Amino acid sequence: MPELVLITGASSDLGIALARQLLEKNEEMSIIAHSYKGGARIEALVAEFGVRVQLVEADFSDIASVEMMSDEIGDSFGIPTHIVHLPALRLGYERLAKFNLERFRKDMTIQVEAAVVLLKKFAPKMAKFPAARVVFVVSSVTRSLPPKFMSMYTVVKYAQLGLMRAAAAEYAATGLTVNAVSPSMIETQFLEEIGEVAVRLSAAANPKGRNAMPADVIGMVEFLLSPAASYMTGVDVAITGGSHT
Repeated sequence: MPELVLITGASSDLGIALARQLLEKNEEMSIIAHSYKGGARIEALVAEFGVRVQLVEADFSDIASVEMMSDEIGDSFGIPTHIVHLPALRLGYERLAKFNLERFRKDMTIQVEAAVVLLKKFAPKMAKFPAARVVFVVSSVTRSLPPKFMSMYTVVKYAQLGLMRAAAAEYAATGLTVNAVSPSMIETQFLEEIGEVAVRLSAAANPKGRNAMPADVIGMVEFLLSPAASYMTGVDVAITGGSHT
């Protein structure tokens, strides 16, 4: 059956790179590209790939908006064969003593609760397909002791990892696999709020001497979406240049 991939947060640097690579390598694949405020970037993909890219918009910090989007997808495009979940608030540093509960709740809604809505809507039907995939982009902060001053982000990512593994366990006997990648710092617009010095220090501390780029990550996501990964589920793959295993 033709592959229909829902990429949430598709207007991010990682989402754009992934969508382009998938579309270039598989002429029968179509993308449902979710965005909230990055529609212009998706429209550039539409101009390049035509009807194989469909833009949907939703505010993932608003569950009602996510539910409306999921209904729109089901009604207009059908059930996705694959889902890649990317959206998150931009990274920021904060001390635990100044933990921002409002921001935490917003990011938890975007990264975890919105994913629950999508899984509730689509996973039971995806599980009836011979090969369906869900991939989360988690983080290397869940691999060992996380960096200081990232308490909110760390808690949210552990929750997302738990959701991935719970879904993988529930659907393990079906054709639906649920996996994750956990990259170390990726140089994208996601880092705009943490400062150039922090980015440089992260690069210097990595065994490779640099931070990850989107191209370092999307290949593994592409693999987890492929038939070659059919016997993998509940797996969290570290993409860290050797800083975490």
